[in-house]
Amino acid sequence: MSMPTILPSGQLHPDALKGPFVKYINSSTPAATGEPGVKVSGDAMAERWKAEEKRVNEYWQEHRDEAIDLSGHFSSKRVDSYDGKKVVENKGMGLIIETIQPGVFTAEDANKAAASGGATHGFFYRKTDFLFSAAQEYTALNDNEVFRHRNINDVNFVRDTLDFFTDGNYTQADVNRMQDQMTAVVRELAQQIKDGGSPDLSKVKTTLTVGGAEVSISQLLDMQETGRGLSESFGGMTSGSLTAHNIEAFAEMGIAKSLGNYYGSDKGEIGKLFSSAVDRLYEKGVAEVQRANTWAQTVSYGAKTSSNQQAVKTELGIADMFSKMDTGSKNGLIHSYSSTLAQARALVQQYCSQYNFPTSHVGLAGATAGIEKFFQAWMEKI
Repeated sequence: MSMPTILPSGQLHPDALKGPFVKYINSSTPAATGEPGVKVSGDAMAERWKAEEKRVNEYWQEHRDEAIDLSGHFSSKRVDSYDGKKVVENKGMGLIIETIQPGVFTAEDANKAAASGGATHGFFYRKTDFLFSAAQEYTALNDNEVFRHRNINDVNFVRDTLDFFTDGNYTQADVNRMQDQMTAVVRELAQQIKDGGSPDLSKVKTTLTVGGAEVSISQLLDMQETGRGLSESFGGMTSGSLTAHNIEAFAEMGIAKSLGNYYGSDKGEIGKLFSSAVDRLYEKGVAEVQRANTWAQTVSYGAKTSSNQQAVKTELGIADMFSKMDTGSKNGLIHSYSSTLAQARALVQQYCSQYNFPTSHVGLAGATAGIEKFFQAWMEKI
């Protein structure tokens, strides 16, 4: 097998980094203007690269007849997964960890993620198509036949609904009562069909009892849609490197909590239950970040460094600021958002000053634009 050679200068030939036996790790020198994810100055990075190259050259001289894996000489220990979550090597700074499980598409996915600490819930993904098919069945019954709707979709919808709003504090009696109410919903839909119309949940008068509160099926589905949208703000996040992505993600996480509180503020008892449920999702998201950071420190020196720990602290600080906005009124929320955004920007600027690089290095301007777009879009919805 042909092997790369040492250049006359004594440096490692560039082909040494392109051979089939080399496991390449992207740990490039930052651009002159600064590259998000890199927390060291250009000069310091250049010196580090020279030292790494010197060690590789020495290793090559000793083992030039062997096929070698150079990855260990250019990076710290690489860990590919943590508790089912992806771990990404952060250039020059240790680890960035996906703190919230992505890839939730079904109620079962959501419940599995929630069981392992994820900030989501199966209630958001339960469908109500079974109500319409059951209504069609009911219209075919004779006058002396009795209909009592039960199937697995019905059971799952009822249990996930009660679990989300009550934090698991419900009984079988609560399940039975809500299932009877669901049967009444089906009968109303069937009557709509018999009267020559199309089944419409917004016209159903039967209410469902959830955690001691009464809610119509259409109101419940509106909360389901809103909750699913808010919960998506707790997904696809990373922690441990103050980039534009992380600044925006943690801001949206805090905003989602405040929006949940604002949305539920004028909806009576069921609104209070909804707000509390969104609060729990937020708390789980924060706990995931903290748990992942603790784990990272056990496997990577980079995760223990001052800048990495300060990045995590800044990320959580941004989320905390936005989670405490004034939700008493829409005007109050908008005013509170503006002042909170200014405070969050100041927190990022403080971080940048501490490590002597411009805010463009972490993409503050782009993150700000993304945060504003996110907030305005929700203001148009609720």
